[in-house]
Amino acid sequence: MHVPCSSINAFAWIFLLRCRGDAVTEQTLAPQPAERGAEQSPTQAPWATLVVVGVAQLMVMLDSTVVNVALPSIGTQLPADQTALQWTISAYVLMLGGLLLFGGRVSDVFGRRRTFLGGLSVFAVSSVLCGIAGNQELLVAGRAIQGAGAALLSAAALSIVLAVYQDEEQRKIALTAWSGLGVIGATIGVVLGGLIVTAISWRWAFLINIPVCIAAFIGALRSMPALRTNSGRKLRLPSAIVSTAGIAALSFGLIRLHEGFGDRNAWISIGAAMVLLAAVTFMEIGQADPLLPLHLLRKPTYWLSSVGLLLVASVMISSSFLASMYFQRVHEMSAFATGLSLLPMGLAALVVALVAPSLADNLGLGGMYVVGAALQLVGAGVLATGTDSVPLAIVALAVIGAGLPACFVPLFGIGTSHVKLEESGVGSGLLNTFNETGAALGMAVVGTILATSVDSRLNGGGSLVDATTAGVGNGFLGLAICSAIAIVIALVLRSHTRAPQGASC
Repeated sequence: MHVPCSSINAFAWIFLLRCRGDAVTEQTLAPQPAERGAEQSPTQAPWATLVVVGVAQLMVMLDSTVVNVALPSIGTQLPADQTALQWTISAYVLMLGGLLLFGGRVSDVFGRRRTFLGGLSVFAVSSVLCGIAGNQELLVAGRAIQGAGAALLSAAALSIVLAVYQDEEQRKIALTAWSGLGVIGATIGVVLGGLIVTAISWRWAFLINIPVCIAAFIGALRSMPALRTNSGRKLRLPSAIVSTAGIAALSFGLIRLHEGFGDRNAWISIGAAMVLLAAVTFMEIGQADPLLPLHLLRKPTYWLSSVGLLLVASVMISSSFLASMYFQRVHEMSAFATGLSLLPMGLAALVVALVAPSLADNLGLGGMYVVGAALQLVGAGVLATGTDSVPLAIVALAVIGAGLPACFVPLFGIGTSHVKLEESGVGSGLLNTFNETGAALGMAVVGTILATSVDSRLNGGGSLVDATTAGVGNGFLGLAICSAIAIVIALVLRSHTRAPQGASC
């Protein structure tokens, strides 16, 4: 299942508040303060805002995994061909990844509540469009718009929590609850999706969002404070357009690689992305208030965290994809049974996330990342053997799931330690962009490995079950390699973040 980076991101901030005296390249693991007066003073704030943001986050996370298990029914009942089904997922990823950085800038400039309400409105309207779509073209268009709404919503949600809950104890509780709801949403989405598809219709995987969006919108108007922003900041539209086009082109190219590494359009798109991203880099050099925070990329801990996020996102999204193929094609499980089989993976992630502060106290953020990457290597290594045992596969997936928060929390914690509160939108948005790019890259590579392996076995006279088992095993071998690389990065980060003698977290 896809446990989104924004839900795990908040756990990192818990550690930033708890840690005292830990060195990160001569800086402490604490968020850089904004100018006093720009946000609410550190007094006790009402919990209603957390309820609103948490419900919206739960809905977005649940919706992403509900749709994944609804795809077979959409293909049969709409109907939709295989390309349209792929773009039902890819269009969402494309828009979400492309607009995260710009969404963060919008949040920083126009205000977090306005951006939250805007993203919520776009998400609601697009959910209706998806739910009533009469053909595959409207469904894909609705999913693209939904991705844009999710980008605005996700970019504003964490900043709202950080801005409203300035009191240290309140912030710990708020971030823990907000993060937990994100993980729970992603966890129950696969089960609820199978139940909705089986008992009602795939359309309700989208329409169920409407009452939730309305309730969250009303709640935000009544309880969420109007957080002030720096009116002197600008959107920097030229840079925003070029950067969004570059990230979207990169995502499109990675998605096209699902067709195979020889796809010409994929490499043209990736090449165009490199040109556009290089152009926006030159546009941002020397700017006093840049859209692209290049000064962060100069810090070893930030760019190492970014690469680490790319790798762990590849493992995360590709594991659930390969597992779904394994359970449904090899063992002929229903969508609901597949969701139940993936449930332990999400529950393991939730359990580790809840005890993550204690793990960070005992291991440090760098050490925690080493453990998380090692867990993913073990789980992926077991599945790379091509096992035909469902119980063993479920256990191995749970091991991978346990490693997710153990990787995401330290990576976001270390990466965001240099981000000032007033630039929290673009600072966290850039990290999230690496995360979404990793998800797309992982799907491109693993999808191609799976397809190539299956075709090779079938051409050799093997059965579809044997071919799929071998293809899934090869896919997990690729993920094991990603996890091994992550361990190296984790060890380097650990050396950069190790506390001085006598310091403690």
